[in-house]
Amino acid sequence: MTEPAPARPAEPPRAVTAYLLLVVAMVSWAGNMVVGRAVEGVIPPIGLSCMRWLVALAAILPFAARELWVKRQIVRANWRIILLLGLLGLTGSNTLTYLGLSYTTAINGALVTSVTPVTMLLASFALYRERGHRNQLFGIAASLAGVIIIVAHGDIATLLRFRANPGDLLILLSVSSWSVYSVMLRRRPREISPVGLLALLFAVGAVTILPLHLIFESVRGREMPFTPTALAAYLYVGLFPAVIAFMAWNRAIAVIGPARAAVINHLMPLFVAVLAFAFLGEQLAAYHLVGAAVIFLGIFLASR
Repeated sequence: MTEPAPARPAEPPRAVTAYLLLVVAMVSWAGNMVVGRAVEGVIPPIGLSCMRWLVALAAILPFAARELWVKRQIVRANWRIILLLGLLGLTGSNTLTYLGLSYTTAINGALVTSVTPVTMLLASFALYRERGHRNQLFGIAASLAGVIIIVAHGDIATLLRFRANPGDLLILLSVSSWSVYSVMLRRRPREISPVGLLALLFAVGAVTILPLHLIFESVRGREMPFTPTALAAYLYVGLFPAVIAFMAWNRAIAVIGPARAAVINHLMPLFVAVLAFAFLGEQLAAYHLVGAAVIFLGIFLASR
């Protein structure tokens, strides 16, 4: 009797495409951070998050409405996992990050966020007993070192001044929420297309974040502006970090899995630095280049 052939990893062309999609997602999310920094003090953060999902929903719903109506019985049968994915990946992750940044510094926040690949591996093990292989662990360690070089500006004294606070815990919870979302994407209803799933998740994000904006911002006089600058910000965060980035991330996860995709998160600080240099006039330094080289080395190791 012939033994079944062992499962093989994603074919090289598909894997390359998946990594390119992950880069698109990271650039889009890095741009989201730059836009958020540019409109700081002008647009309330939770309101900006709510507008992000509303714009994304408006952009994608015309392409998903017919399918969702036809498959409404499937949506109804899978409402629990759809709601859970939306709460984890959109509502919880975003809201906890905004709250955390109200209590902690940018350096602390960047250092805590850089543990995403580690929390994703832990989530994979906790939910499915999956273990990272040796190259993944070495790659994550190396790319994490590159992130630390960038965040610390190449100065060890910056790391020695690191002090944890409640904001850091909130951001760690945000990272954990995002990691569980990414790992649980395999439980998504396969009968619903990626576009249909995103429409449902965006709806969950908009509906659940709107009350938070009303309670914590609107009733306190922090209304949403509708100036040309604000409208441009709404369009960007709704189209690129939401529609494009989520489609790219979800597709890449489906091809190469969350563990191999996780290390790409370490590109975020590098892309933020480059975009801040291009659009906000912030300076690039030698430590950016050194950190970038170490990050790419880690990604190379983890992807083998």
